[in-house]
Amino acid sequence: MRLFFRIILLVNITSYNLISQNRLNPIEIPILLSGTFGEFRKTHFHTGIDIKTLGKEGIKVRSIEDGDLIRAKVSTSGYGKVVYIRHYDGTTSVYAHLKRFSPKIEKIINEIQYKKKRFEIEKFFKEGEVKIKKSEIIGSSGNTGGSSGPHLHFELRNTKNEKPLNPLKYGFFVLDTIPPTIQNIYIYKFLNNHASKRKRIALKKDKNLYTLIDTIKTNGMFGIGYSGYDKQNSSHNRNGIYKRELTINGEKVYSYKFDDLIFSDGKKIDLLIDYEAYNIDKIRIKKLYQSIESEFSFLEKNKYNGLFKVVKDSIYNVKILFEDFNKNISEVKLVLVGEDREDDLYFSKNEFNDKPYKPYKEYEVKYQSLNLKIPKNAFYEPTDLNFDYKLDTLIIEKFTKAPKKGLSLEFFIPKDLDSASLRQICIGKFNFGRKNKIQYVFGKKNDGKIYAKNISEGKYFLTKDTKPPSIKPINFHNGKWVNNLPILKLRVNDNLSGIKKYNAYINGNWILMEYEPKRKLLFFDFSNLKSDDSKLELNLIVEDVVGNVNKFQASLYREIVN
Repeated sequence: MRLFFRIILLVNITSYNLISQNRLNPIEIPILLSGTFGEFRKTHFHTGIDIKTLGKEGIKVRSIEDGDLIRAKVSTSGYGKVVYIRHYDGTTSVYAHLKRFSPKIEKIINEIQYKKKRFEIEKFFKEGEVKIKKSEIIGSSGNTGGSSGPHLHFELRNTKNEKPLNPLKYGFFVLDTIPPTIQNIYIYKFLNNHASKRKRIALKKDKNLYTLIDTIKTNGMFGIGYSGYDKQNSSHNRNGIYKRELTINGEKVYSYKFDDLIFSDGKKIDLLIDYEAYNIDKIRIKKLYQSIESEFSFLEKNKYNGLFKVVKDSIYNVKILFEDFNKNISEVKLVLVGEDREDDLYFSKNEFNDKPYKPYKEYEVKYQSLNLKIPKNAFYEPTDLNFDYKLDTLIIEKFTKAPKKGLSLEFFIPKDLDSASLRQICIGKFNFGRKNKIQYVFGKKNDGKIYAKNISEGKYFLTKDTKPPSIKPINFHNGKWVNNLPILKLRVNDNLSGIKKYNAYINGNWILMEYEPKRKLLFFDFSNLKSDDSKLELNLIVEDVVGNVNKFQASLYREIVN
């Protein structure tokens, strides 16, 4: 077995060298994946690959080819610190969640930050303004922005149309001899185009072949769903599957693979999953059918959109092929037999309900302290929406169908509030399962109301945010020397509306403090200090979203270095 894997590794490395002899890895370690291209995320399809960085930050990141720096951005969300390089072969590479930029890029970004007196900035560069060489260090790996752990998010895009491309198609080698794992197969019976009921079917596994344990005798219109994942060698992460293909009696009825995407595909991701299973039961079942027709750039055109009808005295041989990028394959085979019977062993007609809320209609429900609005096309399909109003609180039960743009709320602001109370009043929310944690809901105030859009399930009510953000020094004390301190750290936190802005000064001069919301940290690098005084008067002002302000002052001492 060891010899087999050595041979596989040698063959793959040789092939990799032939394919990518002119292309460099973006990171100085072998590529291990914690995320694959196209895999399902909560609100989008993954548009790159996530490269593991040994669980730490600070690994050198290099440009894969010669090119021009076209964009750099610093954000506390999304891609965090990110670099975009346009290459001369028609592709653009993207390096996200960096800890820091290279000195060349850092100098440019710092100048803009100090000029605008703002940490979060974005800079677009002209063609040829900043040249980047192949293998040039452009930064170090990190965990900035919306990242949940240290890694490098790496993308390739078609420069002309900004279309994300699967990097594995362009010579980046990942050792993988493991076929996809299929956890469960589900069948869905439809009463009409929208109402359906699912059943999990029992399978037996023999290596990479999954077959049916019991015969399915039924009738009607059906679709199929699955739960599963793919893994690569030397990595424990459960990643997305590259390709899936459904055939009925030898005819392909539904298939797609992730070679490329367009960003608008992600807005409709909920149409390719069983939303009720995901939102209510917390299991993600990917559908191999479409009951609502919607364009996806990667979805092959098939006659039946994955749906098939089982009729009396007919046999339906179903085969589902799952394939990873290295062509490791798993197959699922099952047989459905058409049988015309009232006592369906798998489904009962009384399980289906008519859904009252229609996408083409607009609804409004008025209560004492608020109005609930369900706009047209709030959902993709007819929806069973349940809500209640008790003690000035609106309770919206969990959605069973995918929202397209959500609901709207109008809360009436109590009259005769003073100016401070008017500023502090806001909409609060309890998420189901987290009853002790109030979540702030952004809303615009106008004409005695607070307006909030894109509302989902939860408990909504009016509340006040009266507490300013908290500020606590971490690695220093007032009146002390900080000679050996490279980084000044403070913890900032706001329990409700969140941090809106902050400004810090040393001896009256604005300083660049980086903000890391995940760790609730503000920190200042003393290498950026521009002061000839040994006494440093630090002043920090932090404001939350509703305008509550807190100030922090400290006197520090640091030897002057000539």
